[in-house]
Amino acid sequence: MTKAGSLLPDPVKIAERFGLDNVQPIPGDASVRLYFRGKKQDKSIIVMLYPDASEENQTDLRAFLETGKMLAEQGIKVAKCYEANESCAYALLEDIGTQSFGDALREGSKAPKELYNMATQALTQMRDIKCEHLLQPYKQTNIYSNRRQLIDYYMTFKKGVHPGQACIDEFHALWNEIEKKLPPCPHGFVHGDYHLENLIFAKSEKSARRCAVIDHQDAFYGPSPYDLVNLLEDARTDVSADIRSAMIEIYTKNMSVEDKAAFMQWYRVLAAQFHSRVIGLFIKFSVEKNRDSYLVHIPRLQNYLSESLTYPVLAPLKEWFDKVKLDFDSISDLDGDHIRAAFK
Repeated sequence: MTKAGSLLPDPVKIAERFGLDNVQPIPGDASVRLYFRGKKQDKSIIVMLYPDASEENQTDLRAFLETGKMLAEQGIKVAKCYEANESCAYALLEDIGTQSFGDALREGSKAPKELYNMATQALTQMRDIKCEHLLQPYKQTNIYSNRRQLIDYYMTFKKGVHPGQACIDEFHALWNEIEKKLPPCPHGFVHGDYHLENLIFAKSEKSARRCAVIDHQDAFYGPSPYDLVNLLEDARTDVSADIRSAMIEIYTKNMSVEDKAAFMQWYRVLAAQFHSRVIGLFIKFSVEKNRDSYLVHIPRLQNYLSESLTYPVLAPLKEWFDKVKLDFDSISDLDGDHIRAAFK
């Protein structure tokens, strides 16, 4: 998937450049990266190609390679890298399959509980990756700082005017106070975008390795509940209450009563932070990039955030939303033109 206005490179030129046959473009993700599938000596190869070799793109590729190595060393299935060149910003990767866990869920080829169980088991393996001094800390990531997108985009849209920096500062101060009152949280390797579309069903593998992990370049060192929140409260997919409960039980199985209680408090707080960021992000996509396909998920995010606000640990946040009169009721005119008009 390319950025708006960009042109997809000619598959013939990709084939010539990398010595591949039968090259075809394949759908990408929300990044600038381009993907192609081709053949080389009867082996299927994925070309991951950046549009240019900027410092930012080289850094992204380096992070992809380094985090892939961490995951592989922990026994997590990731695509093998056959060849990579940071200065030219590309990598030739193993083709681990075409069916995402999201595809399998929609097609009904795998039972939901089986898919979520495999995904959760993979997360329990990731906890043991030693990465404290190798990855960026959570509070230094854009994921953490972009909680403010709820104010910048969602609140601005609902109110018809940007509330200003003082409101953003108050919002951040409130989060800081909530976090200070929480017990210590276990930290470790966090994928950062752990949902069903970033998990590929690797048919040639066995057991937990059938859950192959992609898009891991934005991994960070942070609170362990984050990826579980992303998996079980993903903006794109409804997850039944019984599956959510069962997966939390699997993940927390060996925790003491006190540790599980602390874990769940952080789970609730991280869920609210996650939904605050993403609900704003989807409106931002519409406003700044004319990408309206994500707007359909906003009601689900509103419901998630409303649910989070029922927990005592987030009572200060609910009180603040009441004070500034920001609600999470359904939006009747949830279309791109209406949203963009509100930001003019």
